[in-house]
Amino acid sequence: QSLENPSAEFNTTRNYLDWLTVLPWGLYKEENYDIARAEAVLDEEHYGMEDIKMRIQEFIAVGSLCGSTQGKILCFVGPPGVGKTSIGKSIAKALGREFYRFSVGGLHDVAEIKGHRRTYVGAMPGKLIQCLKATSTANPVVMIDEIDKLGRGYAGDPSSALLEVLDPSQNATFVDHYLDVPVDLSKMLFLCTANMTDTIPGPLLDRMEVVRLSGYVTDEKMAIMKQYLFPTARQEVGLKEGQIELDDSAAVKLIRWYCREAGVRNLQKHTEKICRKVALKVVKGAATPITIDDSNLEDYVGKPQWHTDRIYGDSTPPGVVMGLAWTSMGGSVLYVETVEAGVPLAAKARGGHGEEGEGV
Repeated sequence: QSLENPSAEFNTTRNYLDWLTVLPWGLYKEENYDIARAEAVLDEEHYGMEDIKMRIQEFIAVGSLCGSTQGKILCFVGPPGVGKTSIGKSIAKALGREFYRFSVGGLHDVAEIKGHRRTYVGAMPGKLIQCLKATSTANPVVMIDEIDKLGRGYAGDPSSALLEVLDPSQNATFVDHYLDVPVDLSKMLFLCTANMTDTIPGPLLDRMEVVRLSGYVTDEKMAIMKQYLFPTARQEVGLKEGQIELDDSAAVKLIRWYCREAGVRNLQKHTEKICRKVALKVVKGAATPITIDDSNLEDYVGKPQWHTDRIYGDSTPPGVVMGLAWTSMGGSVLYVETVEAGVPLAAKARGGHGEEGEGV
């Protein structure tokens, strides 16, 4: 009240007070300790992922026995397309908490985490304080995406700023540069995602509980396609259940010869492509139901990307063995061949096998 409206500090002070008053100080959403319900919610939207589902059930069980839950920091590591980001919403739904997601891929400014000083023009708090304002609770589920792709620039090192946020012994008194007052983040459940742990700084990785996700095999992809991908793709294009039928033979052929990646993102794209082409036929007046099997699959998705797994027959010739190439994005079985080392060209030109003492 002592500041005049035209004063330069009026808007700055008012914005600061607005941020202080809008935060949910001590407001926590009621915890849901029903393990059966949480299990049903997780199974409804995601197939497999038993390690993550078991960890969330353990989290609920501990909270039920203790009467309250403390925040945890989990890091999901796995190849693209296996459902690391999408399961975050399901976890928040299972726990009955609010969900907030932000990505730190390529982030190079510490102010995105810790906020700006109030002296700067256009200063604002960091992502964690914005999360509290958006969710209106002090115990949301916060997903930090692509934590293995953090940048580093002239504005500081964001990975070092995250050390305080992701440390259970420090984040109870997290101080944002803009607010400049301690904020309790200890009740938050932090979920981080990464494709690999090699690029995550050691001190940061040490603060997280790593849960590894592997890729899906053919049977798992079949179940995911029939239970989740195909019904969703059919509904998105407006097709009814009786207008399209996808035979198991077509699904196996699609998975084996078109979509061999570790995740199911490419499989989802091909499924949507099939449904779009069927929708076009239905609008043009084609008879329904339209059945897709292994004989007409190429009419919808084109020629197979792969043709065979084998270069040789039932057995490999001498000098050839099977090898395995593995990266964080997936892997592949390879043939490793050996060739006979011939006589050096310089020695052949002399008509001999080289003389002792020469660099042959």
